[in-house]
Amino acid sequence: MSETGSTAPGTTLGQKNLSTIHAVAQSLAIGPMFSTALLLGLISNPVTGAGWNSALAVLLAGLGVLAIGYVVALYARRFAGAGAVYEYLTHGAHPWVGVLTAGIFFLGTLFLGGGGIYLGVGNLAEGFWNAHISEDGPAWWIWGLIALAIVLVLNYIGVRIAVGAMLTFAAVSFVPMLILAIVIVAKGGEDGISLSVFDPGETGLLDLTGGGVLGGVLIGILLFVGFEAAASLGEESHDPHRSIPRAVLFTIAAAAAFYVVMSFAFSMGYGKEAVEQGAWAGDPAAVNTMATEYVGSWFATLLELVVILDAMALALAICVTMGRGFFALARDGLLPSFFARKSRFDTPWAGNLMVAVGGIGLMLLSWLADYGSRLFLAPDDSGNLVPTLPDGFATFILSATIGSLAVELVYLILAVAAFGLVRQAGNKWWQYAIVAIAVLTPVLGYLGALKPEPHDRSNVNWEALYWTIGVVVVALLWFLILMLTRRRNVDNAARHAAEHRGVPPLDEALDYGPAS
Repeated sequence: MSETGSTAPGTTLGQKNLSTIHAVAQSLAIGPMFSTALLLGLISNPVTGAGWNSALAVLLAGLGVLAIGYVVALYARRFAGAGAVYEYLTHGAHPWVGVLTAGIFFLGTLFLGGGGIYLGVGNLAEGFWNAHISEDGPAWWIWGLIALAIVLVLNYIGVRIAVGAMLTFAAVSFVPMLILAIVIVAKGGEDGISLSVFDPGETGLLDLTGGGVLGGVLIGILLFVGFEAAASLGEESHDPHRSIPRAVLFTIAAAAAFYVVMSFAFSMGYGKEAVEQGAWAGDPAAVNTMATEYVGSWFATLLELVVILDAMALALAICVTMGRGFFALARDGLLPSFFARKSRFDTPWAGNLMVAVGGIGLMLLSWLADYGSRLFLAPDDSGNLVPTLPDGFATFILSATIGSLAVELVYLILAVAAFGLVRQAGNKWWQYAIVAIAVLTPVLGYLGALKPEPHDRSNVNWEALYWTIGVVVVALLWFLILMLTRRRNVDNAARHAAEHRGVPPLDEALDYGPAS
């Protein structure tokens, strides 16, 4: 098929030949190994996090996100398309809500992984090269551009190839990380194995000041952001109303189990006293530390590669989501028709280019804004505040936080609108309870992110909040322009994602036989 800029309602992406395993691969590419290396330790912060109860906090966070996953599954049982959240809210709530929320979601995703991930990959690759090969290796931004090129090529030549690469990267990276956890536990950790990590009395359960188990839960929610990525494959799946809900719920459950295991193992590895003194939370190379101590430096080197591979899987998944989202909006006349162009492999190559805009744009921001010297400072031996992170990596953390705050806002909108779906489905009390938990979860996520001091732009979360407000404002301006110039397109948004009927409610659809 030749490249085309058609935005006709019948324009679709590829053949409907993707199955549950492809959807699972797309969702599993949320970067669990990457998050274990860079985010999991923050939950153990004894001041703002759960300290010794980090494993319990991760478990509770997983249950909360599972409720959000159930909400996404409710939508996926009825609607399918390339824009996912866009189609869900357009049909499940109102076209205006769907279009506006789509703007927030895809702009937020641009910060979360559509662009920011290349800063993370670049810095990780530079660090690995300098440590193990040569100190005169390519700069981080060159590595970031190489990663960007690989992702664009794989997504250009076919979604099955891209998803296959995701699954390979995830599988290869999962095994050695799990081996590390098993070895730590088998060796008894620092002080022996203790299940007291699951006793909320160790740090307190309901401390709203930013610490305690709840403080860890609030941070833990960020581990799961991006699980809804499978929904973007709905248009190319042969049975999306079954495969997408399966993939979403399975991914959250599997990721939660993995994070609990890793959190338990690392807690044992450092030991209770060290964790309570902030040793894990303050170690920027926790995976390296644990691998070196319990297996050997060679294994630590292997895990460094694992984290980079997992970050590449995340980059691939976000590109799939971004490209299809911009394609869906352009097809419906809500963006310039350029973004609806497809390659001869039926992939949205023009929409995929947005990750290049995001990646290169954030690289420029890292050079201009000096976030390393503004947001991540610590006293040196003389008491002077000095930067602890290079500008590129500091900008990556900021961009990931911006994206997380924006996407969690979308989760909140999805959950609130889902009350209407439950009412239509039969008014079952337990479904209302799950949706209520889904509403509460992102609210608590915001509380956990913004509660700790200082409450100003020297705090990375508050700096990210201002950027997130900017994302919402830009999305709102785009929506208002559409209302003034393309009102009919807004009112008729996502017509291709007509409601799917004849599928039993989610609670009655547990026995489908083996996934195809």
